[in-house]
Amino acid sequence: MSGLKERLERLRAAAKAAESAGGADPAEREEHGGSDAVPPAPPGNTGLHEAFRKLGVEEMTNDAGTFLLRRIVYPFPYRHGRYGLEELIACAPRLHPVACRQNGKTRSTSRGSRDSETADAPIPTFRGLLFLDTETTGLGVGAGNVPFMIGIGSCTEAAFVVEQGLIRDPGEERAMLTWLTGKFDGVTHLATYNGRSFDWPVLVGRFILNGWRRSGPEPGHLDFLHPSRALWKNTLPSCRLGIVEEERLGIARGPDVSGALAPELYMRYLRDGNPEHLEGVYVHNEKDVLTLAALAIHFGHLLGGGLGSAAPDPADAEERFRTGAWLERHGQPEEARRLYDSLAEEAPAASGSETGFRLALAAKYKRLGKWERAVPLWKRAAELAEKARLPRTDAHLELAIYYEHRAKDYGAALGYAEAALELVRRRLSLLRTPSQFRELKASLEKRIERLNRKLYRESFDLNAGRGRPDLTEQQAGGLPHEYA
Repeated sequence: MSGLKERLERLRAAAKAAESAGGADPAEREEHGGSDAVPPAPPGNTGLHEAFRKLGVEEMTNDAGTFLLRRIVYPFPYRHGRYGLEELIACAPRLHPVACRQNGKTRSTSRGSRDSETADAPIPTFRGLLFLDTETTGLGVGAGNVPFMIGIGSCTEAAFVVEQGLIRDPGEERAMLTWLTGKFDGVTHLATYNGRSFDWPVLVGRFILNGWRRSGPEPGHLDFLHPSRALWKNTLPSCRLGIVEEERLGIARGPDVSGALAPELYMRYLRDGNPEHLEGVYVHNEKDVLTLAALAIHFGHLLGGGLGSAAPDPADAEERFRTGAWLERHGQPEEARRLYDSLAEEAPAASGSETGFRLALAAKYKRLGKWERAVPLWKRAAELAEKARLPRTDAHLELAIYYEHRAKDYGAALGYAEAALELVRRRLSLLRTPSQFRELKASLEKRIERLNRKLYRESFDLNAGRGRPDLTEQQAGGLPHEYA
């Protein structure tokens, strides 16, 4: 922070010196377009540059000083992508399970899993949500990272309101933070995208550096990065907000300033005082805040039973499974079961990319004792695994266990055990450090021996000693499957 502050102070001192000398020197006039060009108003001037006024920016004053504020009102109805922002009024309370998981205490359930207590997690309301997105001078959360722009969004019965604070120099930071703290009245949750790990820690650090300490509980968090990853991390190229909004919320942002460029554009503004550098940053931040509201609506529809009606059903099988698992964790077992059952009826994919979710889904049916659902999924996963370059043996092992211990079909169990052993041998030939697969290979060889003995005893009992009665049970352990 010290280097940035010194740099900003030098820029302010140079601007004041130029003003006292009667304007810019010839070199500066040449830089801004010739001797007749008038350089933009430098940061710190009381008069706002025309570019600021075109953006709707005003200079605000409070007890801590001055800063710049832009306010945009979106009267209802207003559509941002797939959803109307007025839907937030009904969707906000449905986010309570997310608030509980992200803020509530956890307790152990009877099955040994962890669940969220709801006593200390207030129910979100549209009045209690504050959507927050910051633009900062860097990427870390240390003291040297300064939020030069703070964008917030709030909802009323009639409109969605976006407000954006901006500092022209470090001396205005306290005034902007004072304005922000005044917006916390009545707020129960901050809705962000990675804000729990980035935006909020940065702001807390700035509060501390400005001499403020926490008094009372801070707002809870609704960090939408976590449910976005839970649903889409395996089906989208990345879970960056821009990709999520385009691929899943129907938002076409068009030409946009990347958030990674915001610090450089702010530095350009500090160098020459031209607010036109910041126009794209303002628009980018504004759209981010609107997209946070659209995400709140989307997740609210999912948790409110609106999947397939208010929100579209996932087309991708992997996403359907992950959506079902997310809904199940957030108290929607019936909706999750509907998605699971649709997957159980689906034909196998052409590649091994869906093996993982099929195994997880089969495990759920196994716990429920629905073997008629689990076995076909294991079989499909086994087919996919056999075509993969680095095959998994999980499905083959589950089928070997099922047929040995539940169906008592030792021939089928032996077939899957032998197929699993062949997959392990394939992996051993490709891996440099195959110690874990050597253990698996030894375990499979023991299983195959045991199944061969069971098949011998079964054959001996059925044929009343006919076939190979001269073999002992120990000798039968080495019989090939087709003979036994």
